[in-house]
Amino acid sequence: MTELGLVRHSALQHFERARRRARREQLSAKLSGRERHLLPFDAIRAQLLQKNPMYAGLHPVPLDRIAGSVGRYAEFTRRFLPLNDSFRERWVRIEALCVTEGWPPIEVYEIGDVFFVKDGNHRVAVARQMGIESIEGRVWTFPEELTLDPVDSLDDVLIQLGERRFMQETGLERLDPQHTIRFTTPGRYTELLVQIADLREKLTHIDGEEMPYDEAVAAWYEMIYLPTLQIIHDAQLLKQFPGRTEADLFVWLSVHRERLSGHYGRYDNLMQLAAALADRYGQGSVRRLARQVKRLLGQDAPAPLTIPANVASDED
Repeated sequence: MTELGLVRHSALQHFERARRRARREQLSAKLSGRERHLLPFDAIRAQLLQKNPMYAGLHPVPLDRIAGSVGRYAEFTRRFLPLNDSFRERWVRIEALCVTEGWPPIEVYEIGDVFFVKDGNHRVAVARQMGIESIEGRVWTFPEELTLDPVDSLDDVLIQLGERRFMQETGLERLDPQHTIRFTTPGRYTELLVQIADLREKLTHIDGEEMPYDEAVAAWYEMIYLPTLQIIHDAQLLKQFPGRTEADLFVWLSVHRERLSGHYGRYDNLMQLAAALADRYGQGSVRRLARQVKRLLGQDAPAPLTIPANVASDED
């Protein structure tokens, strides 16, 4: 066999091994419910405060810190294992080029401690299967104070970005450094910002002059959020929703307040609704409360925070 034939044979073996590993990862992800795809760069960039990266130069990029892609995030697993057999011939050409001539640098964006491939996804995939630890890359970096990790899920990243935006806009960490506003699903901080804006508008109308934003934040936190959390604690409402936080339940009650009120009676505010649920079922009947609320909202699993738009009625 010629030298080129040996290179091609070795590359084919690497590709087939990578595809077998990819299939195992897919099966593992399906059984465990964990996300195995690369992080999508555009979804994360859209949440950054600084939209324009700075060129940091040509550097060795550690392969184990590359966890995302600009346009091919659905074509590889998080470890850059190929999810499509159509990559076979391209894989062979790229590996042969590495052995005979070497590769041009890849291009990557850096956010926190994670790199996202702009150009060179296949080179990264081949390099990982060849046991290479780093690859030369032109690096553009976003000056964001984030602590991303290559193993973070997309939800983990979006929750962190949402929390940072919320804290920067509201200054709540200065108001209460011991706050417990933590979510397990992304997008929930936006609901809190809407509540603050609504309360500010109402108080401005009552007072006849515009309320400063920081005062509206303090009013929302002290008049709405903390009292509702106290009811949630006192009634032990979280017991039947493992893995969720008190902030999760607060937003869930907020979002579905109209539907709950339609069934349990209408109340002037969220605290009254939460108190009515607690009073009706009591501490000794939390399980029955959870069943009733989940049945009302068409949710059988103990995770009442991802409810579809068209919920079932009591008769369903």
